[in-house]
Amino acid sequence: MPTSKQLTQRKTKARSLVTNGKSLFPKEVDQRTLYYRRFRDLIDLLSTDLGGADRLSTSEVAILRTAATHMAVLEQLEMKFALAEGGASNEDLMVYQTLSNSMRRLLKELGIKRKARDVTPQTPRDYLRSRIIDHHADEPYLNGHNRVRS
Repeated sequence: MPTSKQLTQRKTKARSLVTNGKSLFPKEVDQRTLYYRRFRDLIDLLSTDLGGADRLSTSEVAILRTAATHMAVLEQLEMKFALAEGGASNEDLMVYQTLSNSMRRLLKELGIKRKARDVTPQTPRDYLRSRIIDHHADEPYLNGHNRVRS
C-alpha cells in the first residue's frame, strides 16, 4: 500500500477526475443537467457555510457530498409532490422522511446549524429611521409618503 507521501507526490494525470477537481463524479457526466448544476451549487453553498472548501477534510467533503445528494433528491421529491394532483404516494413520503432525517443528521455532524438573525430594532424610532428612503436630501420619504418627521 502506498504511503501518504507517495499519494501526494503522484502525478496529477494519474489521479482521478474527482481528486483533480475536474469533475464531481469519477466518470464524465453532462454538466448541463438540472441535477448536476444543483448538486454542484449545493456543494459550493455548504462548503461556504463551513468556512470554504480549502478548510475541509476529506471526511467532511464526503459527508458534505452525501448531504448535497440528499438535498438535491429531496428537492426533486418536493417538486414531484407539488405537481402531483392525486397527492404523494406512501412510498415517496417514506423516502422523503428517511432522506430528510438522514440529511439533518449529516448536517449536524458537519456542525451546520441555523443561526437566527436578530431583526428587532432597538427602538421604534430606529425602525422608522431604517425605513426612510432619502430620495431628495430635503424631502425624506417613508413608504412613498413625505410626512416623515426627523
